[in-house]
Amino acid sequence: MVARLLVGALLVRPALLAFAAILLALAACSPVPTTPAAAPRASAGTAAAGTPPPVGRAVAPAPSPVTSGGDAPSPGTSALPPGVAGESATVVEVIDGDTVTVQVDGRRAVVRLIGVDAPESSGPYTTPECYAAEATATLRDLLARSGWQVVLERDRSEVDAYDRLLRYLWAPVDDGWVLLNEELVRQGAAVARRYPPDVKYAERLEAAQREAQAAGAGLWGACQQAAPATPAIPAPVAPPAPSSGTERQGCDAAYPDVCIPPPPPDLDCSDVPYRRFRVLPPDPHRFDREGDGLGCEG
Repeated sequence: MVARLLVGALLVRPALLAFAAILLALAACSPVPTTPAAAPRASAGTAAAGTPPPVGRAVAPAPSPVTSGGDAPSPGTSALPPGVAGESATVVEVIDGDTVTVQVDGRRAVVRLIGVDAPESSGPYTTPECYAAEATATLRDLLARSGWQVVLERDRSEVDAYDRLLRYLWAPVDDGWVLLNEELVRQGAAVARRYPPDVKYAERLEAAQREAQAAGAGLWGACQQAAPATPAIPAPVAPPAPSSGTERQGCDAAYPDVCIPPPPPDLDCSDVPYRRFRVLPPDPHRFDREGDGLGCEG
């Protein structure tokens, strides 16, 4: 029995050894697994692989300032005419047909349009003049079409006797720049006036007025007594020179170049012998109807 077991063991051993050899050979052929390296961390500002970079915000360009010579166009309009230089402003109030309030350089200022005279709608007069409301509405409509944006052009004078800025108003209306002073005259909402030394566009304004008269536009068709197209400007009537300082007694200081007594009574131009004399505030007799510093111009 023992002899049989020994013989069986001797027969099995070679088979086990052969099986073990096969396992060792297979182990030698298999690749050794390695630990994959960690992917590098994306640094700040660098997009990871497969991720699109962030899109930055588009910054709108700053608006271009208006420059002299008409080189800087306003958005949606043509450039300012050559030779025009001014400052941008926003109209915040229409006072009447030839006066507005603007916001310019961080402050508010009253602007009197140069070279035109619209019918009076406010002030010391109890009854508005013919076509006053329509003239104001015409100016308001033109400004609304420009988005209330204007360019202020100066002539020779800075302000009038009432510290109002004296300016031509250019506005981007529709597809181009419009000289509002001229357009008001062309539509019959104002009459052309020469106020030396500010006469840069006097001929243009007078030509526009001839067009309005021929067409019966605005006040030329609505009012029976309209101002002449090119009113003559007579020379100022010089008052007699006083022989001494005592002769100024009884003369109102609002009229420094003539001798007019203070009220009462209230005087009209027909009551005094002077024409086109200098008027200072407060103008108690209201000789300066147009607010240009001259009394009894008619």
